[in-house]
Amino acid sequence: MTESMEHMAERMSRVLKLALDTGEAASEAEALEIFSRYRVQLVFGADLGEMGQVALLTAVATAMPCLLGGVTIIGPDQPLRARWRGHPDTPAPTQLIAALESFGASRATRIDPQVPCIALGGEEVPAGWGIRATFDGWTAAVLPLAGERLAEQGNCAPAAILAGAMAVAEIFQHYRGTQPLACHRTIGWSLWEPWSPWTNASRGPRLTSLPQSAWLVGLGNLGQAYLWNFGLLPYGDDELELVLQDFDFVSTANRSTSLLTRERDVGRRKTRLAAAWAEHRGFRTALIERAFAANVTVSGEEPAVALIGVDNPAARRLVENVGFSRIIDAGLGRGPSDYLGITLHTFPASRPADECWRESTAPSIDPAQATARKKAYESMDASRKDRCGVLRLAGRSIATPFTGAAAGALAVGELLRLCHGGARVEYTAWHLAHPDNRLVLPGEPWSVINPGLVMPAFESA
Repeated sequence: MTESMEHMAERMSRVLKLALDTGEAASEAEALEIFSRYRVQLVFGADLGEMGQVALLTAVATAMPCLLGGVTIIGPDQPLRARWRGHPDTPAPTQLIAALESFGASRATRIDPQVPCIALGGEEVPAGWGIRATFDGWTAAVLPLAGERLAEQGNCAPAAILAGAMAVAEIFQHYRGTQPLACHRTIGWSLWEPWSPWTNASRGPRLTSLPQSAWLVGLGNLGQAYLWNFGLLPYGDDELELVLQDFDFVSTANRSTSLLTRERDVGRRKTRLAAAWAEHRGFRTALIERAFAANVTVSGEEPAVALIGVDNPAARRLVENVGFSRIIDAGLGRGPSDYLGITLHTFPASRPADECWRESTAPSIDPAQATARKKAYESMDASRKDRCGVLRLAGRSIATPFTGAAAGALAVGELLRLCHGGARVEYTAWHLAHPDNRLVLPGEPWSVINPGLVMPAFESA
């Protein structure tokens, strides 16, 4: 029986869709063949430490859905120091290799000199080529293998997450051929001073305070990236309270973009998936299984800080009207040229949310005309005789998990900076293809509030 276009729209990988939208592939099978050429090797030593393991776990988790030729791990087994407890229906891993293999990575003993490497820790890569993911304090960087790694100290997990995600983004762009400098440049970002060149920024303080609660709106790519970042912070059990809000169900397509989603989760409510994962990590949760709307009311007993992860402008216009004291909103690009783009807003701000996402008055583009240029959509339209279904698929966004993980690190980093008395950023625009061309607008200091703070469970090396 021929698959319906509606079903295909819910199923197709948002990564594979990139090859359809650019016209490289005329079918899903051709797109799969393209991405099956993409491979990476993750090479690491015994000196990783907790934050090094955080970067490694992030690199594996974000590479698996994008580099379909395979993700290989090369390094010694060691106790799992990162706060990764695995998925709720599996035993929590105690060793690093078991944790990495749970994502589908395969172990090897030798480096293949034909496959690019991501090196972590002090491990040398004499027989291969590639890049190094590194970090220090609140700073993340990716360097050529010959570059000098950062000190790799501190306990700011979002910086290590950002380093892992940026490294996978470089490998992906190398294969795509869209950024000639990918894997041959030095790039970085400071979560403590994002307005400064990362090479000149302060490394930032050790984390001494963590938010006690947060309200997450939207539990897809971005919402699960927020959870990934929270889950790898040095919380003890029962120290973080989360309100998880989403009305949607997990689709097969979510597996290609969302860090916590697996095949067995398809068909579940996103709130239930997120809650099961968070509670397995030791967090407390409350669920709201309806769309974010004007009738949402935040009571005095509920989290006052919201992290928004939806792409619905109507919902985003409402975020200042329901009672949150602080709001952090991340957004991702959607198309072939901007899927590596990240924006970040914080509210209250000089410009209110209902102005940032006003209804567009630009003339609409005829979707039929836009899709007519794409071989794949023309072919589907001719064979399926389902123009509405084709347009539905064509309108789906392109997305990658490494872009979501990086955006999650920026958003959670903004919240951590608030907890440590750092300066506020009102707006950030950043693109992983051109990381030095950032736009960061500092905001006026917020009035002092106590969002509820807890101390890290214990110090990290």
